[in-house]
Amino acid sequence: MDNKVGIILVNYNGAKFNSDCIESIKKSSHSNFEIIVVDNASNDESVMILERDYSKDIVLIKSAENLGFSGANNLGIDYALSNGCDYVMLLNNDTIIDKDMINIMIRESNAEIVITPKIYYFDNNKVIWSAGGKMLWKKGIPYQLGLGEEDKSQYNLSYNVEIATGCCLLIPKKVIRKIGKLNDDYFLYYEDTDLSVRMLKEGFKIKYIPNAFMYHRVSASTGGEESYIYIYYNTRNRLLFNKRYNSKNKVYYTTYFYITRLFKIIKWILEGRRDLCSATIKGIVDFYSEQLGKLKQN
Repeated sequence: MDNKVGIILVNYNGAKFNSDCIESIKKSSHSNFEIIVVDNASNDESVMILERDYSKDIVLIKSAENLGFSGANNLGIDYALSNGCDYVMLLNNDTIIDKDMINIMIRESNAEIVITPKIYYFDNNKVIWSAGGKMLWKKGIPYQLGLGEEDKSQYNLSYNVEIATGCCLLIPKKVIRKIGKLNDDYFLYYEDTDLSVRMLKEGFKIKYIPNAFMYHRVSASTGGEESYIYIYYNTRNRLLFNKRYNSKNKVYYTTYFYITRLFKIIKWILEGRRDLCSATIKGIVDFYSEQLGKLKQN
């Protein structure tokens, strides 16, 4: 029998995204899967639509509170592993997958190989968003290979990567049982980078497969890369990740972080975006005071 895949979608007010994603999964040439939608206490009509239109296609897990990307995925992982899934697939709900993507990823995997696909921008499907990732350790940031490049077959070979995005990740159950689930300290952003580092530390491999592909509405579900939420979590969690895994480059990444953030703060002030300045400052303060997990509003 084909390997069973538990496909986890995290929904937070995703009414305008979920249907496209689920419909693309339903067209998959791999038939042995279960779609597990974890709702993060949404207050839009997304849960109603899911229950009305997809009650026979999905397992819907409703959280009473917003657990973030990490906590919600962990609920889905628990369900998947307790219901006979051989693989867990983390998949953003603002994506559309190619019908053969899952089959190709499974074919290239085994019990010790994690798979990440080629990811295109949804709005410009010839431009790459990710062809696997690497860590720029001296800067202290993950980097998506191929980011913003037109696809001219320059990333058409498979290779092992250092970092994989949680936008789409196929993980064998053996890997999760060995390294554990996503770290709830992050809540949102850098939890996938943390997971990638733990995978490699335990001797597993992360492999990029170019002929498995999909499309992504980048940062659509969190309000974009110049929102309070994005800047806060990116600031705090970047410092947290580097403290845990990058001590040998502390002088380099700390200097780079504060210099680049200073320039951004000046830019935001000139643009009248004092909210983003506040998000940066709160992220730094919360990092040093060890206020982890979900943002605590004053």
